[in-house]
Amino acid sequence: MFRLHCLCGVRLKLKSGHVGKRVPCPSCKSVIHVVTAGDSVDDADVSHAIVVDEGSARVGDQIFLSGSDPLIGGKLPSTHLVLPGTQVSRSHFQLTPDGGTWQIQDLGSSNGVFVNGERVQQHTLSPGDSMRIGEYKLRYEDARAVGRTLEVQDDPPADDGMMFNLVEEAAAAPSREALESTEPKEPGPICPSCDEQLASGAKICIDCGINVTTGRAMITSQESGLDETYSVAESIIRIASWIIPVGVYPIASEAFGIRKPHIIRAIAVVTIAVSMWFLVLDWTGSPKASSIKNLMLWSGEAQVEPETLAMMYFTAGWGDAEAFEDALINQPEDAPVEDAIVAAHESLTPEQQCLGTYQPSQLLTHALLHGGVLHLLGNLLFLMVFGTRVNALIGGIGAIVVYPILAVAGGLGHMWSSVDAPLHPMLGASGAIMGLAGMYIVLFPAHKVHMAAWWRWGLFRRFSLSLNIFTMRGFWVVAFYIAFDVVFTAMGIDDGTAHWAHLGGFIVGMGIATLLLLSRLINARGGDLFSVLLGRHAWALVGRPSTTRKAILGG
Repeated sequence: MFRLHCLCGVRLKLKSGHVGKRVPCPSCKSVIHVVTAGDSVDDADVSHAIVVDEGSARVGDQIFLSGSDPLIGGKLPSTHLVLPGTQVSRSHFQLTPDGGTWQIQDLGSSNGVFVNGERVQQHTLSPGDSMRIGEYKLRYEDARAVGRTLEVQDDPPADDGMMFNLVEEAAAAPSREALESTEPKEPGPICPSCDEQLASGAKICIDCGINVTTGRAMITSQESGLDETYSVAESIIRIASWIIPVGVYPIASEAFGIRKPHIIRAIAVVTIAVSMWFLVLDWTGSPKASSIKNLMLWSGEAQVEPETLAMMYFTAGWGDAEAFEDALINQPEDAPVEDAIVAAHESLTPEQQCLGTYQPSQLLTHALLHGGVLHLLGNLLFLMVFGTRVNALIGGIGAIVVYPILAVAGGLGHMWSSVDAPLHPMLGASGAIMGLAGMYIVLFPAHKVHMAAWWRWGLFRRFSLSLNIFTMRGFWVVAFYIAFDVVFTAMGIDDGTAHWAHLGGFIVGMGIATLLLLSRLINARGGDLFSVLLGRHAWALVGRPSTTRKAILGG
């Protein structure tokens, strides 16, 4: 048997069977939950409580702290104080007994621990302290200054129900600690965003999520599924590293959005289906392959070299090789070989020719096709890491509108750069995906991207694998990859990659994200490039953090 005081003023006697269970107070009906790191609870232990004032679950719960061992709080079911939520880390914080009170410590969480508006690494709690843990607002209270007694006669049944026998007692006098906790404190600063009076010494406005001095927002991150992502990534890399012995790739992003990225996932499914259909027709030499060549983007106005033209009939599978060979045989014997090849090619129908012709629809369809499985998988990886996070912020309608625009922008960028080149096809979603990366660098520059780097050693190290998974800010990750396109285009290096498609999509993506922010159609929660660089000076451009701005796109 042990005793505790509900914060409504009722003193309860409970048996040890109630520890770890959520039971209602018979007076105020608030849910009471006693947690401990040990197996038993002493009467003297149960005097302090954490009250859930705001959050995605358990609002109003009184969580009583007990025991002499530290208590862990987070979203993992195995923690002592379970706070389910997208902004709460798996093991977010620790509470440790400290001379009659409790001390809170940040366990390296993504979104930090805030006490009275100030981010702390470690802090000794006093009654009345307000804590922010992800989307939860918690309050620390001393429950010893309350007064009536309730007795619990039976052990709780399986459904956590309880039987109570009410016994009235005289109200106890408030303790000295309780009286001290009610003494008025000096007023704190005024939040420059919402104009609310903050607690004394506060540096963070919890409601706005900003530093009251700089106006910069606390970054809201999403950590869900990272353990599984790490495990899957490691398993895939151990196999893939035999094919790609060296690699540096993103595997996950913590950028936060309130919507499900269904559109980008649907685009990924469609891209896989169409690309595999295209590849199977190409690999099998199906006659239908010649009919799908115009799904690729054909650009370039110069004449194709005759030798290249002839080789394409027998290697690419987009033309009728037999018809071309017959037409070539029928050319005059004294005609130069180059002229004969061109004449044979021009004598064929468009369906029989190995070269396609430009059509406006190709600016969209080329993004659904890929030249190989590795090309497809690489683009899908970047689409899922960056594209899903952008989709989660701008919504479904926004993604439906934006993705085709980015695909067109990438195609036009490539066509512009290759106008003087021989006629050739271009395919792949990388222009559209780099457009999404351009949006990402504007919307989420400070959010963490989880990276995997590996090296499969050679024979002298028995082909062992060195693998490291680490995090980088989104700005540097995107800048790292786009730098290759900038360098290759600046130096005029032709490596068979459509670098101007990447750059075209990237530039347009940055422009779209900037327009969405400036028009207030989306709210990046203070994590956008303007807010990160300018702090409170960005409010004139993107709005104050305290302003409720409905994300119209996908709303």
